[in-house]
Amino acid sequence: PMQPMVNLALRAARNSGQDLVRRLDRFDREQSSGHEAVKFISDTIFSLEKGIIYELQKSLPEHNFTGRESGEQINDEKQPHWYISVLEEVANFRAGIPTYSIAILCKVQGKAEHAAVINPVNGDEFTASRGRGAQLNSRRIRCGRALSLDDTIIGLGHATGNTESQLKQRQLHAHLISKNYDIRSIGSGLLTVLYVAADRFQSALICNLNDTSLAIGQLMASEAGCLTADISGAPILTSQSNLAVANPRLLKTLLAQTA
Repeated sequence: PMQPMVNLALRAARNSGQDLVRRLDRFDREQSSGHEAVKFISDTIFSLEKGIIYELQKSLPEHNFTGRESGEQINDEKQPHWYISVLEEVANFRAGIPTYSIAILCKVQGKAEHAAVINPVNGDEFTASRGRGAQLNSRRIRCGRALSLDDTIIGLGHATGNTESQLKQRQLHAHLISKNYDIRSIGSGLLTVLYVAADRFQSALICNLNDTSLAIGQLMASEAGCLTADISGAPILTSQSNLAVANPRLLKTLLAQTA
């Protein structure tokens, strides 16, 4: 069974997802100007964040909360801290591509302990609590057991920008394509990591996850039996990392492609 705090987060995310779908039904994408679309997205993110925080606060008034747009609410630094990330994949949302998420993370004493992520379009609900495993739609998930990259799907996160890290990521993508491996990009770094946890993808290479998405991805991947690593060998993962994720044996094979 899920932890009570995960249940609270999942309920808040579900309600937020239903609100999002209602807002989309009322918004005419074709007849709206660029400015109207930007305002709609900004207002939606802010409102959904506030709604999630309000719902969590009803049960957990002493906890701390941070929304990407709504800012921090610190009550007692010794209490758990909730991080709310709505529409991390704004580009997908703006284009009408149904691959985006509402993500909620709870840290206890600075460590990621609970997480809930939903895709409000297809109804996927990912949850995890440290030491209690990860679930997709209330069913336990584990990463796959593939030993070779052949006959597997590699999820890729698109590396935009011209930093050394991003250039290295694109070079690696080109290398994998040249090897004729089966690669997919769904436009969401966080959901790509969770797809590996659920064995939809067998491995993934992602860059530039924000801190909240990185913490959620690491927690869920770990609870599903995956390992995560920086392809450069850096011992600590950060939001600037070139992240690789797979089962332990396949991860070694994947990292060998970066040599």
